Amino acid sequence: MSSEVNKTAIVIAMILAFLLVFFDPFYDADCFVTDHLYTHFSGTDSRIVIVGVDEETLAEYGNFNLWSREKLAELINQLYSDPANAPAVVGLDFILSESLDKESDGLLAEAVKNSGGRIVTGSNIVYRGRVERGAGEELYYNSEYISDIEMPYDELKENVTVGFTNEGIADDGYIRYAMKTVMIPEDKIDLIGNDFQDSFAYEVYKQYCEAEGLEIKKIATNSGGQFQFRYSGETGEFSEVSLSAVLSGKIPAEAFRDAIVMVGAYAPGFQDRYQPATDRKNPMYGVEIHANIIQAFFQNKTMVVANKIIMAVITALLIGAFMIVMRKKKVSLPLCVAFSVLAVIIYMLIGKALAVGGIVIPCVYIIFLLFLADLYFMIDIYQRELKAQMWSFTEAMAAAIDERTPYNASHTRNVAKYCGMMADYMNSLHAKGKEKEHFSTNRREQLVMGALMHDIGKIAVPLEVMNKATRLGGREEEIKKRLDIICLKANVRYLQGEKDEAWYKDIEEKTKTAWEMISKVNGAGFVDEETREELAKVLEYSYEDEPFFTDSEKECLSIVKGTLTNEERKVMESHVTITKRILSKVHFNKYFRNSPILAGQHHECLNGKGYPDGLTAEELSTDARIMAVADICDALLATDRPYKKPIPMEKAFDIMRDMAKNGNIDGKLVEYLYQCLKEQEEAS
Repeated sequence: MSSEVNKTAIVIAMILAFLLVFFDPFYDADCFVTDHLYTHFSGTDSRIVIVGVDEETLAEYGNFNLWSREKLAELINQLYSDPANAPAVVGLDFILSESLDKESDGLLAEAVKNSGGRIVTGSNIVYRGRVERGAGEELYYNSEYISDIEMPYDELKENVTVGFTNEGIADDGYIRYAMKTVMIPEDKIDLIGNDFQDSFAYEVYKQYCEAEGLEIKKIATNSGGQFQFRYSGETGEFSEVSLSAVLSGKIPAEAFRDAIVMVGAYAPGFQDRYQPATDRKNPMYGVEIHANIIQAFFQNKTMVVANKIIMAVITALLIGAFMIVMRKKKVSLPLCVAFSVLAVIIYMLIGKALAVGGIVIPCVYIIFLLFLADLYFMIDIYQRELKAQMWSFTEAMAAAIDERTPYNASHTRNVAKYCGMMADYMNSLHAKGKEKEHFSTNRREQLVMGALMHDIGKIAVPLEVMNKATRLGGREEEIKKRLDIICLKANVRYLQGEKDEAWYKDIEEKTKTAWEMISKVNGAGFVDEETREELAKVLEYSYEDEPFFTDSEKECLSIVKGTLTNEERKVMESHVTITKRILSKVHFNKYFRNSPILAGQHHECLNGKGYPDGLTAEELSTDARIMAVADICDALLATDRPYKKPIPMEKAFDIMRDMAKNGNIDGKLVEYLYQCLKEQEEAS
């Protein structure tokens, strides 16, 4: 491919990389990769214990709504019955917002109050979108509008810490994000008495740190208060005991000493199961997700997504650098693929290290883009091989033509060289603003290839026509013998007394004059009118009704210019038609689609008097005109033509300028080629 195409491909790849990373169209696929890449199940924290309202508990006590607060009160009393063995924090993962009955409500509120412990319960933030008016008075739809906050009932709320339990379900339906804090709109502040509310998991974490005298770590979030967390265990890996087992005494209260006790739904009927990002086959109960988030706080396993613009720029630069290096070094495809794989591995290792440091970077796009880069290089290599194959075919055909006759040995390559020289010269003028047209690498290649193929049809032209160095084409000896025999016959008849001396001298003079005339015109490039008149008389010579020359010989000797008869010239000119017919059988891809067209137009003239199609100036491209000028120039300058002597360059270009004045060729291009050859002559 040309350098222009390569630069364009690299720029397109970089733009594509930027757009892909910025707009994230493969979000689901990227999440699948990063979820598994960044997750390392380190094992669950033994400080966190789940007390589940499971099937066993429901079987023991019946419908949860009929006993929930009474049994939760009983659990609180039991856990805090011995302050020395009490848990550090208890988290009730329930929305206890409505009063059921005064007695059970009071029992739970009283148990919490009397426990003296750190107890966190949940709230539910209700999002309902609405149309709002922006700063510029424009209307927009706010999908994150908080319409309500379902808080614990008043009696309980006074003695607990409240955090919202809303799960952060990502766009692909999996949970990998969580909210640390939600800002509360002014019209809802009175519901909680503050302009923000922390999450249930974060409140439990803070309460534990305060109880144990630990530093509360600052959790990095995005502008929306979100963060991503890494799971510590698969579904069901956290230690879980049945609520009924604790209440029955099977599990002693001492087992929860200084622990974080998470109480929550652990049965399918609660519909509190979600799909974790790292264990996609097994749903996880909400209380266990909160446990994973709490452990993430402890172990610095929270992350924020890297800035999209920065990552888009970095990815674009990486892809651009990769393509530039691979192209510049002309790396083979297997090695290119190997480097791609290595680059992906290094990128992912860096991504994993960054994830440990709290930053998430996308991974699927670098894989996809490197795959596209490899695909591009595969196509590029294939196309280069096709081009090389096409060039070798063209060179072989040109060599076949040039080797067929010694009189055409360098013509094809000279025409191709002159075409390339003119294209380069026009580019230099274009760079100076003196020429409108510019030859791209591909356009120049098409021109040169067309030049190499322009005489391919000569392979079908008989050698006796191609190699005809004189008008008689090798019949000179035959005519010389014939004239000698005529002279001998005349001498015999004279000696035998049949004819007088004057008659014999006349025949002798005619044979001598005939041979001298043949020698004069046979190899001449052009026969002037005076000579033609003399020749016409000579061609009528005869001996006793036996003509000196055959009709065929008369036709050949009567040629005014060149060595070919009209019929032979038609045969010679047919090489262009044959060229077009041969090349029509060859498939030329888009990189060389103009080459066969140019090859078939090198004998066309601007005035429409050329062949084979009689095209006019309006129908002939600059490229075709260049080839016509190059072809004529080499024909005039050639030192290996059998039918003419080489012409000095200045005279050759005078002839070409006359041809341009007569409307045959492009005068401007004649001068361009003249300048090219003059510069070449001066340089050498």
